[in-house]
Amino acid sequence: MKQCPRRAVLGGIGATTIAGLVGTTVATSDDENVATESATTQSARTGPTFDDAFAYLPASVAEDQMAVTARNYERLLEADQPYEPRPSVGALEIDPDAVSKSVLVASYGESFSRPMQLFTGDIDLEDRTESGETDAGVEYDYYETDDREGTAVGTDGDVVIVATDLETIESAFDANAGDADRLLDSEETVEEALTVFEGGDARTVRFGDDLFAQSPIEDADARYFVHAQTVLGPDTIEMSLGIQFEDESDVTDELIETIDAEFAYATTTAEPTVDVAGSFVSATIERDLAAERKIHEHDSPGSLRPDRDIDLDDDVLELEIGRGDPTPIEDLTLEINEEAYDRDIWAEGHGTLEEGDTIVIDMDDVEPNLSVRLRHDHELGSSTSGTAILSHFRFDSAYDVDTGELALTYADDFPLDGDRVHLAVYDERPYYRPSEDAPEPQTTAQPWTGEALSEGDAVTLEDVDPGDEILVGWDGTEYDDSIGHAQAQPPGTARFEYDYGSRTLEATLEFGGSRRGDAAAETERGEAERPATAYELLIDGEPTDTQWADAFDTVSSGATIEIDGVSAGSEVEVVWAATETRIGWTQTRPSVELEYDDGTVEHVGGDALPAADLEAEVWTNGGRIELDLDDEIDGDFERGDSFAIDAGTDDEDDGGEVRYVQLRYDDQYHVGFAHSEQ
Repeated sequence: MKQCPRRAVLGGIGATTIAGLVGTTVATSDDENVATESATTQSARTGPTFDDAFAYLPASVAEDQMAVTARNYERLLEADQPYEPRPSVGALEIDPDAVSKSVLVASYGESFSRPMQLFTGDIDLEDRTESGETDAGVEYDYYETDDREGTAVGTDGDVVIVATDLETIESAFDANAGDADRLLDSEETVEEALTVFEGGDARTVRFGDDLFAQSPIEDADARYFVHAQTVLGPDTIEMSLGIQFEDESDVTDELIETIDAEFAYATTTAEPTVDVAGSFVSATIERDLAAERKIHEHDSPGSLRPDRDIDLDDDVLELEIGRGDPTPIEDLTLEINEEAYDRDIWAEGHGTLEEGDTIVIDMDDVEPNLSVRLRHDHELGSSTSGTAILSHFRFDSAYDVDTGELALTYADDFPLDGDRVHLAVYDERPYYRPSEDAPEPQTTAQPWTGEALSEGDAVTLEDVDPGDEILVGWDGTEYDDSIGHAQAQPPGTARFEYDYGSRTLEATLEFGGSRRGDAAAETERGEAERPATAYELLIDGEPTDTQWADAFDTVSSGATIEIDGVSAGSEVEVVWAATETRIGWTQTRPSVELEYDDGTVEHVGGDALPAADLEAEVWTNGGRIELDLDDEIDGDFERGDSFAIDAGTDDEDDGGEVRYVQLRYDDQYHVGFAHSEQ
């Protein structure tokens, strides 16, 4: 179950910068308000520094709003953390385990970007590079990536640098050689911030006008924010944060209390130490990794499973716990519609709760759309698991596009209080999480006020347009209130056939079926024909040159039009022209029928495709194998052709019995499938 801390890490103080860190050392500042490290803390630290890596940072990457993050993975991995720190290698196709250190420079201007990232370690760039030389004469190897436009990778043999352009890489090599300005020499504030916690094994510093996201810090003027972590042992990491303000007046008691509280998510044996020296504020605390591991290894109770058939005559509704280790009841809270429920009721006398146990809700408290959540509070915050009870009821609908009337019929046997049932008509599906831009209902109604809604009760809504969404809500008309749904679906559906060889698409209209559980209204009303102008065929969002109206005055089931020159990968849809409501969609792609027999895959039908554009993904009980068909077949892969699969043996890492084979075209479309009989 997901472990959720009480607060986002450091509660938004530079949160986007330090999201990947969890701590380190504290410092104080001298009488001139420049942050320096305490002698006690400094003496506890040994180990490599980042000086060699920082020497590569060129002054050209400086921005008004920027962050610099440095991590020493060799040191960080000495601590036994619940989640192992891993470098983000981005455009590099390398083993993250080969990285020993990294330094990232990020820009937070009008948009986020990563002007430069540096890696040290035993990193192999394979044979993709070509040679280059900077203006200062530094020789290096580089290549430009295909997957990220404008990204280059370079190495001088000691470090690997990923940058947005080759010019930045050359500036980095020249800076290290002393032939270009360095960031830490030209920007004193950057150097100061990065050396506040000089023994830190991971450090993040951030500069700019928008460093903080919460009161009372958000209104203060600060020069920089710094966050760090230092490994003190396998079970202990020291976390530190510091803020250098412009003026001592910004350092208030309220601010200090806020900073002190920001470590509430950490498992510690002591309160954080907060120091103030002039306009510099720092805080330090030690994480208890053994306690964190214990919490993370514990599976909190969850996966609530209510009875499938709820009998209102029962005294209680039982919910089975589907997963979880034994957990003391006093650490658990059951929330009903976001309110804590009486533990004396739901716990049923349990001392602990675990997988297979049952909790209950008084049947008098059970109602439609009931939100139920079980929360486990622990030192790292809380873990929750929830479900909704009686959240969906069946409502049948039938829509008459000519009159704009939609008949809605309740088709469930659970009695509903009509006073709490709302209907809302939207011109688009309401949002899961409403925002200011969320659609508002065009029409709302409570047609069953004063009644007990039972199976067969019906209402007719008028002035409903094709494509409108009808939401049935409990105590409201928003998405979260929904207990039923219908759509004003225009008559007809569409099916498609695509011939890859000729690039020809056939689109066929069909009438008479029902959709989304609606009543089969067309056949019941005898609708066999419609004006051809009512339907439109779109390819990649644009009307095609050939439409049904070009071939027919009216259309009925089976009306087909053919479009030539349709590229593979095109998005095709048929819409009700008046409102552009979709009645059918597909994406054109080739299709191959495959058969697998004793290590051989044969093309037994479908399109002939260039083998150079095909790749076979073979899934075995030992893993996955990829085969380029260009290595197996010359020219086209067509009916009668076959290729062999060497799956190895069960003793090999990538071997074993073949389970199934998928054929992928153009590195994106799965166009064929074969399953082993074994």
